Amino acid sequence: MTGFESKRQMAQAKLNDDDDTLTIVYQSGFADGKRSAQRKPLDDWDIDAIRHNIGVDIDSLWARKFARAVEAAHGIKEGT
Repeated sequence: MTGFESKRQMAQAKLNDDDDTLTIVYQSGFADGKRSAQRKPLDDWDIDAIRHNIGVDIDSLWARKFARAVEAAHGIKEGT
């Protein structure tokens, strides 16, 4: 066996070992993501509080529609 072949086999073995580690890390991150995805939509009071805190005079109805659009884009639904 040439030096090239042995180095190639060692590199391949290392990649195979890393695949198992990456799979475990990915799966735990995926599970963490599922747990953190349990978000609730803002209620109207929270939206109005944010609207007042940002210091920009925007219409309450517009702010609520915008907040609902952001929640929909992130998959945040009532009861999840």
